[in-house]
Amino acid sequence: MRFFHGIFHGIFHGITVASTVVALNLLDVRLVTHSAQAQVAPTITDPTVMLGSVTAIGDGRSPNSTPPNFVSQLPPTAPQEVFRWRPDAGTQAPSNVFRWRPNGGIQSSETQTVADRLNEANRLLTQGGQQIDKSQYQEAMQSWQQALAIFQEDRVRNEQPSMSKIGEAGALMNFGALHNALNRSQQAIEYFQKALPVFRELGDRDGEARTLLNWGVAYKQLEQYQKLIDYTEQALTIFRELGDRARQANALGNLGVGYNGLGQYQKGLEYFQQVLPIQQETGNRRGEATVLTNLGITYGRLKGYQQGIDAFRLAIPIVRELGDRDAEGFLLASIGKLYIDYDSPQSAIQFLQQSVEMRESIRAEMRQLPPTVRQSYVNSFAEDYRLLAELLRQQNRRTEAEQILSLLTN
Repeated sequence: MRFFHGIFHGIFHGITVASTVVALNLLDVRLVTHSAQAQVAPTITDPTVMLGSVTAIGDGRSPNSTPPNFVSQLPPTAPQEVFRWRPDAGTQAPSNVFRWRPNGGIQSSETQTVADRLNEANRLLTQGGQQIDKSQYQEAMQSWQQALAIFQEDRVRNEQPSMSKIGEAGALMNFGALHNALNRSQQAIEYFQKALPVFRELGDRDGEARTLLNWGVAYKQLEQYQKLIDYTEQALTIFRELGDRARQANALGNLGVGYNGLGQYQKGLEYFQQVLPIQQETGNRRGEATVLTNLGITYGRLKGYQQGIDAFRLAIPIVRELGDRDAEGFLLASIGKLYIDYDSPQSAIQFLQQSVEMRESIRAEMRQLPPTVRQSYVNSFAEDYRLLAELLRQQNRRTEAEQILSLLTN
């Protein structure tokens, strides 16, 4: 079975201290306001970087083949916090990075020099976010490193200690989230280890929870599912205290992913079932599609084939609405595989053929991309093509089977 892995995050947006205001950008899905007293005004989020993303379950056939696009139970919403595969750009880091806001910036006549430095740090944070959008990851790292250095300057620490700490924690979170997105889990953990005590020192419960959530995602990528569960439960407790429903959904989804990873599918199912009404309540369409996908995978693991098929079918119109053809291709193939287990080969062939058509339409738009990128995309679903070819052979449709296999070498 293929496992979808996804996780959720949160976004820091707007820090106010005395008469100064700084807008920070972190890899996450939601906008949160932090005051000098670390009071958080939760808002709506997306799936995340745990971004409350959606991932972590399998289709039942290859434990190690994970499509580079769809995450499960870490729902990508508005500012998708899930790193999704895009034919034109490869891996896409979370779009929830701290962004500069024209009405933010620093306005303090008493600390003009430090204010200028903080404005420069914010500019660099925003620049890093823009570089992420262009897949310029190394350049983004450099921008954020420069921002971090400013936040750690002695004069900034002395004159604006709270702003210095908040900026430092935000930059560290960005580093960790980006390393998570690039599957550099150990490096991500090192940054989260530095960010967490800073958020705790500030009394910033929201920042603390988001760090714990992202930290759990790093462990998911390392397949250390019990640690994913441990860190996510800590985050969930805080999100409940804050009344943050959107991030609660992210955490609950990640817990479902964790229990699925441990093979405790019934428990994973229970968590995903808690997530679905929250995603619907908050209008998180991508999150809804993600949890439906995870439900479909989990039902399949539990041999509830018709329930799995129904869940996948409900997700298809949503991903179509979102224009996510890659996710649609995955869902069509997943339905086909469940029909095999349901002993309905003709229906299986029908849906697997539809998935091939969808994926070939995407491949046709990738002709100008480097061969390695194109091959990586093909590898993500090659098993599905081979499965369809085998079904066609069993039906004595050998010519069609060979045509399907030939697509893998074109």
